[in-house]
Amino acid sequence: MKIAIPVKLNNENPPVAPFFGKAKWFAFIDNGQIEIKANPSHGGKSVIQWFIDEKIDAIIMQEMGASPYQMIQSHGGMKVYHSGYERILLQDLLEKFNAHELALLDEIKMQEVIVHHKRKHPHSHHHDGEKDQRNHHRQGH
Repeated sequence: MKIAIPVKLNNENPPVAPFFGKAKWFAFIDNGQIEIKANPSHGGKSVIQWFIDEKIDAIIMQEMGASPYQMIQSHGGMKVYHSGYERILLQDLLEKFNAHELALLDEIKMQEVIVHHKRKHPHSHHHDGEKDQRNHHRQGH
């Protein structure tokens, strides 16, 4: 199984990035091997296309908007797991995943994540790249 996880940094044990489509880096886990790759995309739907090209089987994320999730559903085959909303490091998240402690999202659970995402990250503003990523979502994490 090849897994993709949005992360904040390119290091050995980075924190998980809260905003899926705006993550600067993604950790790709394939048979226990971890590779961190820079996000070449701008937004969730283009990230999903990248994952389709990379043959990703599962995504673990905190927050995602409706458009990328709809693209996952229309593509089929990719599973989406929720990491929870708390700050967590990659290794701790992988331990939870391997212990089957993460929720596999279905349509109903994903709607809860999308509603949470919209409340905390309205899409009516313009993004300011890295500054937005660092400063927009500090409270409560």
